[in-house]
Amino acid sequence: MRFIVFMVGMLLSWSVGAATGDFKLMVYGDSLAAGHRLPAADAFYTQLEKALVDKGYRVSVINASRSGETTAGGIGRQAAAIAQNPDAVLLELGVNDAIRNVSIADTRQNLATLIETFQKNRIPVLLIGMQATPNRPAAYRQQFSAMYRELADQYGLILYPFFMDGIFTVVPGMPFPVSDKVLADNVHPNAAGVRVMVDGILPSVERFLEMLGIRAGR
Repeated sequence: MRFIVFMVGMLLSWSVGAATGDFKLMVYGDSLAAGHRLPAADAFYTQLEKALVDKGYRVSVINASRSGETTAGGIGRQAAAIAQNPDAVLLELGVNDAIRNVSIADTRQNLATLIETFQKNRIPVLLIGMQATPNRPAAYRQQFSAMYRELADQYGLILYPFFMDGIFTVVPGMPFPVSDKVLADNVHPNAAGVRVMVDGILPSVERFLEMLGIRAGR
C-alpha cells in the first residue's frame, strides 16, 4: 500500500515535468554501462538514447557510470548524481563486488541503500541485474542472481535480469567464452555487443517510461 501511494504521487509530478522538456534518464552503473574503451558514440548510454529518440521518445540519457564501480562506490557518489536532477535511473551495479569478494549481504544492503535514496529523492529506479563470474561457487552465483529479483520485488521495481544477455552465457567452471560481441578482454562489449544489449533492454525501458507517463511522440 505504501508503494502504491508513493507511485501515485510520483506519477502526478512526473507528468508535469515531462511536459516542460526532455525527460532525463540516468544510467548509473559500472564499465559495462560506461562504454569501457569505446568511443562515446558507441557506448550504451548513447546507443540507448538514439534507440529511444528513434522511437519518438523525448528522452535525454545521462551517463553517470564509472569503470570499476562497486555498490559502495555508487553510494559514495550518489549525492552528486542526484544533483544532476535525473527524472529516473537505470541502476546497474554489483558485478565488481563479486569480483572483489564482497559478501552478497553487503552488496544487497548497498543496493537497497541506493534504491531507497533515489526513491526518497523522488527518482524512480529500473534495476538491472548481473551474473557473478563463473569462478565463484555455484551457491554464490545463484544467490547473487536471486538478489536482484528479491530487491525488485521488495521495492516494486521493474527488473531487467541480465545486462549482458545475448553477449555470452556464464558457464560454471569456464572462463567467459570468446565472442564477436566483446573486446579483446573477453568481458566488455564492443559496439556490436552494445547494440545487442540495447535491443535486449529496450522493451523494459519503454515499459518503465510508460509506467511514468512518458510515451513515444509525447
